[in-house]
Amino acid sequence: MQAALDNLTDALENHMEACLARSGEADVAVQAAYTALRHAAAQYDDLLFELRDEVTPWEFPEGPHVDIEYEDSDAEPAAVGVFVRRDYDISEAGELLRAGREAYGEIYPADPEEAAVADVTHAGRALYQLLHAYGVDGLDLRAEGSGLQPRGGTVWVQELAEGDTETLVNEPFGVIDDDMLIYRLDEVVEVDEER
Repeated sequence: MQAALDNLTDALENHMEACLARSGEADVAVQAAYTALRHAAAQYDDLLFELRDEVTPWEFPEGPHVDIEYEDSDAEPAAVGVFVRRDYDISEAGELLRAGREAYGEIYPADPEEAAVADVTHAGRALYQLLHAYGVDGLDLRAEGSGLQPRGGTVWVQELAEGDTETLVNEPFGVIDDDMLIYRLDEVVEVDEER
């Protein structure tokens, strides 16, 4: 139990230092320190209850947290690839269709509403129109209002070897190589398994 307490106090100090030195609203070091603190607090809370049937005043609500899995601060690449993955549950199929039709209207404002209804008839087409209208970041911003429940995502930045840039269209993810990884950022959304 002492080890769990030591981990918690270390995590608190690291979090405070990261917050004091933060460089902006989405500072990666602060996010990583927050994740470490959350894990240390949850571990201490669980152990305290298990060994002494006592609890802490902290709550651990569901929600996203960010983990830095890897960072090579010494890397000096000549070219990099940024690989992004975002996962969603389709929680409201009707809302997704509505959002896709609305996106269609943004792209083709002169078309009648019936054209959007005829075009967006299933989830795949709705996602196509949302991505066409707003891009990947725009989709992510609109996800929850579009019948999508974020499950998390990951961003990998790696050095590209000579010739890798030529694979952009025909084999975009074939060049992924752990040995050339410079930076990785994971966002994991804790989901209630009973949902």
